[in-house]
Amino acid sequence: MEDIVLKPGEVHFFYTLDDEIQSPLLLDKYREISSSKEKIKIDRYRFGRDQRTCLVTRGLLRFVLSRYTQIPPQSLGFRENDFGKPSLKPGITDIPIQFNLSHSKGLTACAVVLESQIGIDVEDISRKVDLKIARRFFSKQESEYLGKTIEKETFFDFWTLKESYIKAKGKGLSIPLNKFSFTISQDRTDICFDASYDDNPDNFIFFRFPLLKKFKVAITVEAPKNEGCELRVYHCIPFRMIKKQEQIQII
Repeated sequence: MEDIVLKPGEVHFFYTLDDEIQSPLLLDKYREISSSKEKIKIDRYRFGRDQRTCLVTRGLLRFVLSRYTQIPPQSLGFRENDFGKPSLKPGITDIPIQFNLSHSKGLTACAVVLESQIGIDVEDISRKVDLKIARRFFSKQESEYLGKTIEKETFFDFWTLKESYIKAKGKGLSIPLNKFSFTISQDRTDICFDASYDDNPDNFIFFRFPLLKKFKVAITVEAPKNEGCELRVYHCIPFRMIKKQEQIQII
């Protein structure tokens, strides 16, 4: 597998298709490197597919972080903040690496960055959409925009962006979804905030892109907008294959 170096100002996004991982040896490897607490969580799932998704998620995260930190995957330790956002335990490494996870209907994803907080969301665009959700949870501007378009995918553009922002902030749904609003076009993404909510739109960088003609992906990086950021996308089977994806249309 190629050697990958994460540099300041870069985001690396890895995705794994769960159905590609059929090897019992690989699944056993993912379980072997999981912590006791993670194994308990895995075993709670009643259905094999859900168990495998959980195994793949732990395998992908530990594999990716191990490559960047040079720490054995089974030796990595994690903690969660009060809202459930995970990070590496203090003292594990001097490398200021941050990460976030998402999965949707057979696809598991992990993104990493140095220094900055990051949030990602992946959604299967084939699922049914109830636009009442937009009227209930989105900002007035977003709801009005959706009311003028017949493109179901536009809903997922907004939804993934909002989820990724909340995950980057690490405060869960304590941030009301209607207190911030996205505007999107073919070549840019911008955020603005309600007067009652204190945040700075110049402190965020956003990426969004379609993946495999079936998913929408959004990434939020909490970093100065004027500094810019480069995104690299990799298809990965943990402990077997990493392949950089060149034909991704990133917005």
